[in-house]
Amino acid sequence: MTQKAPHILIVDDDESICMTLAAILQPKGYRTTIANTGKEAIEKTRSGYFNLALIDVKLPDMEGIRLLEKLQETAPETMKIVLTGYPSMQTAIEALNLGADSYITKPIAPTSLLRAIADKLETQQRTSKITRDSVIEWVRSQITKKQASSFHEILQKNANELVVYGLTITQAKVYITLMALGVASVSEIASLSKIRREEIYRALPILERHGIVIRKLKTPMRFSAIPPEKAIQLLTKAKLEVMKEKINSLGEQQSKLVHELEAMELPMQQEDKSIEVIPGKNGTLMKLIEMTQNAKHQIDVVTSLEELKVAYINRSKKLQKRLMKTVKIRVIIKTEKLDTLTKNIITTSKAFNNPIELKQVQDPPFNLIMIDDEEAMWGEFQPIDEDAATYLWTNDPIQISILRTSFEKLWDNSSPP
Repeated sequence: MTQKAPHILIVDDDESICMTLAAILQPKGYRTTIANTGKEAIEKTRSGYFNLALIDVKLPDMEGIRLLEKLQETAPETMKIVLTGYPSMQTAIEALNLGADSYITKPIAPTSLLRAIADKLETQQRTSKITRDSVIEWVRSQITKKQASSFHEILQKNANELVVYGLTITQAKVYITLMALGVASVSEIASLSKIRREEIYRALPILERHGIVIRKLKTPMRFSAIPPEKAIQLLTKAKLEVMKEKINSLGEQQSKLVHELEAMELPMQQEDKSIEVIPGKNGTLMKLIEMTQNAKHQIDVVTSLEELKVAYINRSKKLQKRLMKTVKIRVIIKTEKLDTLTKNIITTSKAFNNPIELKQVQDPPFNLIMIDDEEAMWGEFQPIDEDAATYLWTNDPIQISILRTSFEKLWDNSSPP
C-alpha cells in the first residue's frame, strides 16, 4: 500500500500567506489544509489527522499560543511549528510550555521552512517507530529464540534513536534491555546487553530520576521499565525544561550585553554618504527589509525567482498595502517558467491599480535593489555559497548614478515574461 503524503495544517488569517505557504509545500509532496481562525483549526483537527501544523502567533479570534493549548487536546500527536513576526523570549518560552515543537521567527526563507518541517516529520516518524508495541514483541521473540545477535542489532539501533531525548548510549541500552526483559536484576541486564555491571549501576539512578525505570524493593534488587510511550513523553518534557533554561539564560545574557554596549556608546561623527559591506544571508535580508520600509516612490530590483518569493513571504500586510498603492516597482528576474506563487504576486499587485512591472533576462550580471535613487544594495547574482555571500550598500549619489545606468540598460535589454 502506498503511504499517504504528510498532511500539513496552515493556520493564518492572511489568505494570501496561506496560499503562498501551500504553493511552497505542495510541490514538495505535502498535502495542505488551510484554517484562517483558531476555532476553524480546532474543528479541522477534530475531524481529521494532521502530521504537522504551521501556526501564526497572531489570529483574529485567539493568540496562536492559546491555540497550542487547545490543539494539545484535539491533536496531541501533531507536530506544531509557531510562526511569528513579533519574536520575544517570553513568547518562545510560553510556546514551548504549551506544546510547540519548534518556534520560527520571521523573516522566513522557504528552504529553511522546508528543512524545519522535514526535521520535525522525521522526529515524529522516529518516535512513532520507537513506541510501537510490535517492536517490543519482536525483541522479546528474539530473546526467546536466543538470537542474541539480532537483539544487539536492534538494541544498538534504537539506543541511537533515544539519544536525541537526552540519554547516553549506555543509559538508552539499559532502558531498552529492561523493556525487553520486563523485570530484571543488574546481572540479568548485564548478561543480555553485554554492558559492564559498574556502568549499569551508574546508569540506573539517572534513569530512575528521569522516571522511566522503577526499582523493586526485593533481594536481589530488581528493576523494570515503564512503557515506551510514557517514557518518551517524560524524556521530551525533561529536554524541553533544559531548552527553556537555556532560553532564559540567553535572554538574561542578551539584556545584560545590550545594556553594557549601550552604556559604552560614545558620540561620534556619522558619515553622510558611504559604501558599506553587508555580510551574510541574514544581514542582507534584514537590510533589504529596512530599505523596503524606507521606500516612498520607486523600487527597482534585479533578483532571482527564489529571492523574490522570500521577499513576498516575509512582507507585512501593512507595508504591502502601502507599497502597492504608492510605490512604482520594477523587477528583473532570470528567465524561467513562472510558478503559481510568482503569478500570485503579480495578481495581488494588480488589485491595487499599481501593478508590478516584471521582466526577464537570460543571465542577470548582478543582484540589485535601488530605493528612490537614495540608497542601493548590490552583489553577485546567485553566489555559490549564499551564507558567505557579501553585498554592498550605498547612499552615495555618484555610485547610485552608476547603478541606475546599469539597471536601465538591463531593463531595456530584458523581455516581458
